[in-house]
Amino acid sequence: MSDFLFQIKDPKFYGIVVHEIASPDNRIIAIRGTEGLIEWLDDAASIVMVPFKEVPSAGRVAFGFDNIYSTMKVVTVPYSTPGPTVAAASVLQFTGSFGDQLEQLALRREADRGVAHEFAAGRSRRNRPTTVTGHSLGSALATLFVLENSAKQRFDISMISTLASPKVGNREFKHLFDDLPLTSWRIVNIRDVVPKIPPTIPFILDYEHVDVAYSFDSALFARKNLGCYHSVGTYLHWLDNSVPLVPDCVQEGST
Repeated sequence: MSDFLFQIKDPKFYGIVVHEIASPDNRIIAIRGTEGLIEWLDDAASIVMVPFKEVPSAGRVAFGFDNIYSTMKVVTVPYSTPGPTVAAASVLQFTGSFGDQLEQLALRREADRGVAHEFAAGRSRRNRPTTVTGHSLGSALATLFVLENSAKQRFDISMISTLASPKVGNREFKHLFDDLPLTSWRIVNIRDVVPKIPPTIPFILDYEHVDVAYSFDSALFARKNLGCYHSVGTYLHWLDNSVPLVPDCVQEGST
């Protein structure tokens, strides 16, 4: 993706699409959270609500999230690449919205496997079981992708699991999202500030969270500061305590 606030055009690695080796049609789409000052400014640049570009009938969303979502690009990287250096490693690039590009990637992979025209009975495409996840800003973008896919039906999304998600859209957006036939886990640290923003102001900014919230209190096992409250490591440690905390978030006297 690209940062839009200062018109920085160089793309940055924001996430990954992976498929199961044994069942290549099964995939996971994961989008990372905010890193660095410019990205935080992007997040906060505009909480004005606008129609979601990809599905204008789906209610209103934060202008900042909508704008960032529109910069998302899908590229392929060689398996031998040691790190996701987007500009150097790009092999294939696609066009259209994020959802459009993901479908183009899926079609390319299906063609490479020689299964492009093998559909289940009554289907116009292959079954594409998909799980979506994200942290912080990535949670908002994952939520937008799920809503885009609900209108275009290119992937069979059974679950979205978000960590530290901010509010994404208004009441209409929330109701449309909550009615989707999928499992939605919105995991929230009650100490974290990010899930409390953007603010909800009646008749002006009618932001509402999508369902379903699952909350925890990181003060029980991690240091008490804003960074540790929001760290993806804190969220992952709560989900699975075998995942270590970020060293700076380990409580004194803990191991």
